Formats: sequence, C-alpha cells, structure tokens
Amino acid sequence: MINFGPSGWLSEEEINLLKNVILLRQKAIAFCEEERGVLKHSYGKPYKIPVIPHEPWQKKPIPIPKSILPQFIELPNGKLRIFHDLQDLNKVTIKDAGLPPNVDEFVGSFSGRACYGLGDIMGGYDERELDITTRPLTTFETPLGRLQLTRLPQGAKNSVAVYQAQMTWILQEEILEHLGIFIDDGGSKGPRSTYQHKTLKENQPIRRFFCEYALTLERILFRIEEAGLTISGSKFACCVPALDIVGKVVSLGGRNISKQKINKIQNWPRTETKKEARGFLGLCTYVRMFVKDFSQVAAPLKSLTREDPLWKLDEKCGEAFIKLRKIVGEEITLKTLNYDKGSGKIQLAIESSYIAAGAVLMQEDENRKDRQVICESVKFSRLEYKYSQPKLELCGVARILKKLKTILWGKNLSFK
Repeated sequence: MINFGPSGWLSEEEINLLKNVILLRQKAIAFCEEERGVLKHSYGKPYKIPVIPHEPWQKKPIPIPKSILPQFIELPNGKLRIFHDLQDLNKVTIKDAGLPPNVDEFVGSFSGRACYGLGDIMGGYDERELDITTRPLTTFETPLGRLQLTRLPQGAKNSVAVYQAQMTWILQEEILEHLGIFIDDGGSKGPRSTYQHKTLKENQPIRRFFCEYALTLERILFRIEEAGLTISGSKFACCVPALDIVGKVVSLGGRNISKQKINKIQNWPRTETKKEARGFLGLCTYVRMFVKDFSQVAAPLKSLTREDPLWKLDEKCGEAFIKLRKIVGEEITLKTLNYDKGSGKIQLAIESSYIAAGAVLMQEDENRKDRQVICESVKFSRLEYKYSQPKLELCGVARILKKLKTILWGKNLSFK
C-alpha cells in the first residue's frame, strides 16, 4: 500500500494529484515480482566482475541436509532468500574504490524540507545483470545440479560500489537538491519552505510547496522508468511530512533519532563482557552527533574494548552506560546548517578536559536564538593526556576543526 502520509496531511485534491502522477509513471512502480524491471543496457551493460589471475576453486561436497539449510535466510516479511558463500570469489576480485555516501552528510542533506518521499528499488541487485563471461565465477551446487547467478550477487566485494554508481548515474540531475541515494534506497526532497502553506492562484486547493514536490517526484519516477528499473509499491512513501531514513528522522524542524534506534539502545541489556561493550558503543556511534561530549561520557566503556589484561567493569562503566541511555531517550532536534547569504551567525563552542574535547556547533535562527546543529567530540590519546590545560584546549580546537572541516569549509564563524 502506497503511503500518502498521516491523515489530514494532504487535501483530497493533493492526493488525487499524486495518484495522477503515479498513474502517469506506473511502469516505474512494481507490486509483485512479475512487474519487476531490469536495468536497460543503454544505462549499464551487464556487469563483469574484475578478477586477478587465479586457480579455479572447487567446494568440497557436504552432506545435503547440512549444505542446504545454511543457504537460506528468512527476510522480515517471512520470505526466504538464498545465501551464497562468495568468500573465494571476493579473495580474487579487484576492489572497486567507490563508497556509499557518508551517513551524517546524507541525512543532513534531507533535513529542513517541507515534505519527503522514499522509494526502494524492487529486487535491488537483481535488476542488474551479470556478464555471461563472469557467471561461472558464481557457480554453486544444488540438488538439481550446478547453477550460476545471472544477477549482481548479494555480498560480492564490489556490489555496493557498483550499485551506488549505477543509481547515481541514472539520477545524477536530481541528486543533492531534489534526491539522495543510499545504494538501493532513494529519498526525494521537497522545497526548503512551506511558503506559509499558500495555495496556487490557478488551483486553490493545491499548496505551492506540494505542487513543486509533485513535479519533482514525476521527474524522478520518469528517470527510473526510463532506465528500466522499478521501485517497490508496498514500500513507497509518496509524500510524508517526516521521513525515517538510515536511523534518523528528518523533517522541516531538523533531525531526530528514530524511535527504532532509541528503543534498541534503551532496551540494550547491561554490558557485562567486552563483546557487549563493543556492541553497545557501535550502536551509540550512530547517534553520537546528538550527544554532547560523547567521547567523555563513553570513555569508561571505551576502555573496556582495549586488549588489556587488567579488564575491569567498575561503577564508572555502569554510570556511563546509564547516562548514554538516558541522553538518547531525550527529545533532541538538530537544526540544518544554513549556508545562504544573510543566514544566522555560526558559533562553535569547544571545551576540553584531560580525557576528551567536546563541541557544539550552533546557528542563530530567524528569532536570533541559537539552535544546535551538531555535537562532536574527540578522545585524547595517552600522550595528549599529559598536556597542560592550555595546550589541551588548543589541541581540542585543532582536532574538532579537523573533524568538522567539510561542514565549516569557507564559512565565517566565532568561537564560544
């Protein structure tokens, strides 16, 4: 079922306009496997896996019951997906240097928009063919004999880089201002303002910001359709006021932590082992931009992850665990940094202790009130621990500026 947002969010006329857009570009949306598309060769030829010279490998036969069961994993919707062991192939594959976008920068580009959309490419890697000369590298045994993959393999070394590059190429004219791509998930962005919900003169029930978004959505669907791809209709969020994407919730007001992430952190059992401490810190890393002085708060838990024979779970570790869970549970909203001329003054507050340096980047809003943009922190090394306090302060400023250089490059700011 296509998501048109919460009840009352859109007027009946606006919903009808979206339905017309969907009907116009219905070939870009699939609701079953039979409707799923395949990338046209004019947009991307069948992928040929680059490999170094190597000796062909052969898996030793395993009794059928043991070899079949681990080859399937259950998806959240209850369906089964076959799982392929590609370790031998990955060992001889020439690595693609491409990477998916930085998560924080990706989410930040969505913040502060009037509305959003989200589409998931149906089948993902299954919509990109494998070159026929490459298919023997993916051979696997089944009770029906040997089979080969004909589509981009899940878990192959270069699959993420290849798919990210493919989607970026197809939608390159929309990316940054109107669209963000994270592998097979694409989020469409509405205007940066609601224009005070003003309606069109020639069509009073339709709001201006919504009309601009509908035009953008139609263009995006056209480009997907033209490439031969399809998005999943059951996962398609057509127009919503807030969007949950890669663990963050973005809206016109800014960025928040998604409820799913909050619940996972809140329900995490008390850490008792090194493995559990690493797992908890790894989860909290996704939300560190929301936590002031994260490195200092998490320092006792971080010490548990070292390869140290004097491993000790003390009271400080318990306090750090409780404090992190408490902070994450609070309602924290981060503003989007406005780079336009005449935008509010940017301030960076930095404070250093002998353990770590913490910083909060702020910007004035239209009411001349400082709004939090991002929290950042760095933990000092054992050598830096020994610095005097003035030197620690300067070290903290230097390291924080280095971490935030991609955000602050070319901008005037003041220190607080």
